[in-house]
Amino acid sequence: MHAIKKKTYTMIWDLFLIGLGSALMAEALVQFLIPHKIVTGGVSGIATILYHTLNIPAGISMLAINIPLFILGIWQFGRKFGVKTMYGILTLSIFTDLFDKVLGLPVMTQDIFLSTLYGGLILGIGLGLIFKGRGTTGGSDIVARIINKYSNFSLGWSFMIIDSVVIGATALVFGNIDLILFGFIGLAVSSKLVDVMAEGLTSEKGMFIISDRWEIISSRILSEVHRGVTGFESRGLFTNTERHTLYCVVSTRQVEHVRRIVREEDEKAFISVFNLAVIQGEGFRERTGLYES
Repeated sequence: MHAIKKKTYTMIWDLFLIGLGSALMAEALVQFLIPHKIVTGGVSGIATILYHTLNIPAGISMLAINIPLFILGIWQFGRKFGVKTMYGILTLSIFTDLFDKVLGLPVMTQDIFLSTLYGGLILGIGLGLIFKGRGTTGGSDIVARIINKYSNFSLGWSFMIIDSVVIGATALVFGNIDLILFGFIGLAVSSKLVDVMAEGLTSEKGMFIISDRWEIISSRILSEVHRGVTGFESRGLFTNTERHTLYCVVSTRQVEHVRRIVREEDEKAFISVFNLAVIQGEGFRERTGLYES
């Protein structure tokens, strides 16, 4: 019974995040991007072009394009393109036309650069919230995965190809090459905000430390930095000698503290510091990935 309640609560929370994210994305489109013909790629970019050329409401365009893509996604990848994807498609389309055609929200600024900057920022926050809710708004996400499935292009390159083609189309349709430049600025800002929403403003770092004085170093990290340390035996293949390697995860601001400890104890120690995308466990916040169950 408890498991059912928890699952229900999780679903409700995810749907709330997807709905809120869709509302923010719709606001970015209606009040910043669409009025200035700024296209950041994807289905919303195609909807922007249709909005100005054929006077079709953006929400209706996105819905008309996304429904067949949604069916194609179900056919290609199964049920993971299920309820949450359809919910994301519907809420984004409804909020977009609600804000534009019903409420008539005004354009926030006539400055195209500010519209690009803040539109990309709000768009990225909205999309980040949707990803937090383990959802998607369909569109280019489905197409990119199909390209990835049937070609040698990675998922990242597939997204880049789709967005570049859509952004490039604005120059042909509107006859203004500057719109391509603004489109890529908006895409870069929104993509960065999605990463921030997924990883946080202060992402953690992983550290490998190889030193003969591993005992005192690990003891000082535990007592001074208050982070756990894992030690394991390793072998240096160049020298063919047994060594001890320490592994720890710290916040960005704690990296220099650990490095200082290592330098004080062993100037010849080897240290490797690297970024971590997903961390889950005691002492660190949980990260949520797309389609993670």
